[in-house]
Amino acid sequence: MKRVSWLVLLVAVAAGVAWLAPAAVSQAKVVKIGDLGSKVGVFEGYGKYQTWGIRMAVEELNAKGGVLGHKVEIISEDDETKPAPAVRKAEKLILQDDVKLIVGAVSSGATMAVMDVTKKHRTIHWNSVSCAEFMRTTKFHKYYFSNQPDSRMQANGLAKYIVDKMGKKVYIFYTDYAMGQSDGRQFKTAFEKLGGEVVGVAGAPLDTKDFSPWFGAINASGADVLFLAFAGTDSLRLMTQLHSFGMTKKYRLAGIDCFLLQQDLASIAEPMEGFVQLNHFSAYNPDAAMQAFNQKFKKKFGVDANIAAGAYDAVLFWAAAVEKAKSFDPDKVAEAHEGMCVEGTHIGRQCIRKEDHQVVMDMHLYQVKGGKNLPIARIAGSDTIGDAMVGKDPVAGFTWELKKKN
Repeated sequence: MKRVSWLVLLVAVAAGVAWLAPAAVSQAKVVKIGDLGSKVGVFEGYGKYQTWGIRMAVEELNAKGGVLGHKVEIISEDDETKPAPAVRKAEKLILQDDVKLIVGAVSSGATMAVMDVTKKHRTIHWNSVSCAEFMRTTKFHKYYFSNQPDSRMQANGLAKYIVDKMGKKVYIFYTDYAMGQSDGRQFKTAFEKLGGEVVGVAGAPLDTKDFSPWFGAINASGADVLFLAFAGTDSLRLMTQLHSFGMTKKYRLAGIDCFLLQQDLASIAEPMEGFVQLNHFSAYNPDAAMQAFNQKFKKKFGVDANIAAGAYDAVLFWAAAVEKAKSFDPDKVAEAHEGMCVEGTHIGRQCIRKEDHQVVMDMHLYQVKGGKNLPIARIAGSDTIGDAMVGKDPVAGFTWELKKKN
């Protein structure tokens, strides 16, 4: 009887050890990363595609053995497209979930708020959608990296084409929060520098339902071109209303890279016809790298990719930096990022500029034709990135005052 009891005890202990050992091993070989973005609301589309891009990168990494032998797990959080929830979710991801990387947010206001959190807690932070210029100037910190062209890069790329090909008098209409303000400021600066004239400016609140109160001033301005800095469902509503007032035929139209996702173009193809925007990706670009990425993305998710393809690259940049540093230590990983180049991304070779951690990338100007974003010009990244301005206020000396020409 005593022998049986010992046998039972030994089996029980062995079973307990067998149960605990895999759990301990599994825990030791898992590294978590955070996906923070808009899951509902105005920018839902961008958040959804960011999540998909991260997921595809993680699955590829895990299929090759993970990062430093650790399986990568994703924890996704909705920031509600607002700074306060974004801060709470970022704190939760870092302090509770122990993530070693945060990708996000989607809106510029939320991203800048999260930057304070990632700086405080020394967490690697990649931005692949937001574009306000503050993120590589006054808000910049050593753990922050971006492969999204910011508003200065977009303005530099768009302004020359608009002056040369579309018209020299422009009205700037923007969504009145961080992203739209930033894009409007930078475009005005770049456009005037090239000899163009800004004949009017106006901002509409985020999630505006009726834009018609601004149309009278636009029509009275004498503009040739409307430069539009909106995104998501705001863009859909704005274009529908501009078209119903006959304004998409009256003006040439141009805007920022996230103005409207390719997936949304079919529903408003006619209002968007002829619209020009600068972007680093289109499913309709014949570039071999873009086509290869898009085919892989579409096979997995059943839809074409869009600008949130940058989230895929961000994860691969981070993984490469971790492997280079041979550590998850944020200071070592941040240092390993600087100057790093990664081949074979969705737009080919990308390199991180050491001074402000901005990825230098070639971009294209696209024009909407028949509901498709088709490339019309290639712009070298070196022509748009501008000088590093870390610590400098990009708004210093700026004014919305109109400079009337004789």
